[in-house]
Amino acid sequence: MARERNLKNLLTEKHGISVLRRLVPNFYVPNTDERKYVYSKLGIDFKKYRKSIDGFILKVPSVYEVQSQDDLELVEIKTTAAKGIVELPYGVFFGITENEENLFKRMDNYKLCIVHTILEKYVMLNYEEYESLIQNKRVQYQVNFKSSK
Repeated sequence: MARERNLKNLLTEKHGISVLRRLVPNFYVPNTDERKYVYSKLGIDFKKYRKSIDGFILKVPSVYEVQSQDDLELVEIKTTAAKGIVELPYGVFFGITENEENLFKRMDNYKLCIVHTILEKYVMLNYEEYESLIQNKRVQYQVNFKSSK
């Protein structure tokens, strides 16, 4: 059951990325080498934060022309297909990791992007907007057991 939900979430995320590609000029999903390059330019620890950013909105012609945080926005995507959501971001429920939130606090060019895959709409939030919208927040632990060998 959990695996089935995970696969469904991955499909929803892929749909969210395709919505952004259509609606956001210069939205770009980097490969590992491009991500490492940008992280090094911005002073971001790749090992710690490699999964904390889903894409970039480039303000320069290519990833390899990025020199500072002024050259792009870092985008973390959260998707929803909830039928009860009529105006983004109100009423949206999602998970955010501690690393994502820490990077969000630290980087002025980090945006949280909520994509509604049925409405095919999105909203980009900066950290202050995100904080002002929180109704409640709780900590949830993710546990991985070691292998038997």
